[in-house]
Amino acid sequence: MDKRIYLALVVGVALLEFANSSTGQEEKLEKVRVGIASDSATESAIWFAKEARTFEKYGLFVELIRLQGSSLVVSTMLAGGIPISQIGAAAVVDSDLGGADFTIVASIIRNFVFYIFSRPEIEQMVDLKGKVMGVTRFGAISDFAARFALAKYGLQAEKDVAMVQTGGAVESLAALNTNRIQAVALTAPATIQARKLGLRKLLDISKIEANFPFNGIVTRRSYLKGHEDLMRRFLKAYIEGVALAKKDPVFAKKVLAKYFKNDDREILDESYEWIVKQNFSLPPYPAIPGIATILKSAASRNPKARTMKPEDFADMRLVEELDKSGFIRDLTK
Repeated sequence: MDKRIYLALVVGVALLEFANSSTGQEEKLEKVRVGIASDSATESAIWFAKEARTFEKYGLFVELIRLQGSSLVVSTMLAGGIPISQIGAAAVVDSDLGGADFTIVASIIRNFVFYIFSRPEIEQMVDLKGKVMGVTRFGAISDFAARFALAKYGLQAEKDVAMVQTGGAVESLAALNTNRIQAVALTAPATIQARKLGLRKLLDISKIEANFPFNGIVTRRSYLKGHEDLMRRFLKAYIEGVALAKKDPVFAKKVLAKYFKNDDREILDESYEWIVKQNFSLPPYPAIPGIATILKSAASRNPKARTMKPEDFADMRLVEELDKSGFIRDLTK
């Protein structure tokens, strides 16, 4: 037999055996689809668990489903396409006020890690009157952030400031840079890119509202009731991935570079320091005071918000269990 043909056959058999082995391993794992809403550093908690293979450690094969904005994640969950997501609380509150059964089981970011960036000629928030502000999608967390910031400065979205959907952070930056919009709410790494373009950092929203359930794990109450053990294992893997990233910046930045598709050192360093190191919170209890902020904002457009309590939108049992058991303490010491 020709030596090259023999070598090709050997390699082919080896690859087939590896594929069969990998398939066999995956078949032993419980598969679950998880929705994420952007490619920003605020999403990286779930990337860390995925890349560290902590989900597999706890018997899960997690498929990440990238959707454009938390509002689309919510609609996909309601349609039964995904049972778990990593999104902010604003979409959860709005959906539950409309009759959905979502619950927040963990908040990994409990600060408002958004900046309003504007065109250089815009010097203060009040200068946005009569201008156009961009958001990724209506109902997304960037939409809530933009409207929240405008209201704090006495400006009414839609009336005083026009609101348009851009589609994503890249599209938002392009629209702002070409003056199709005059302001937008951004988080890392888009904030670094905005600075490089000479756009103005107009407002740090965390300075006007520090406590906010920016991002965490959300599921439906009906799913949690029937899959409590799966959710417990999911949270263990999720928390373990975050703990590793906070301890190991080399690992964390390698993962960020992979998902950003960008190895710019400044982008990786700032994303890690600002988002992961400073703002990933363990234990990840749902941010009840921040949910209260969202309810207060929602009350002006939905009277039902006045009858609800922040605790109605969260289930702390699993994080509390992992905290009291010492699981989280052992990972972070």
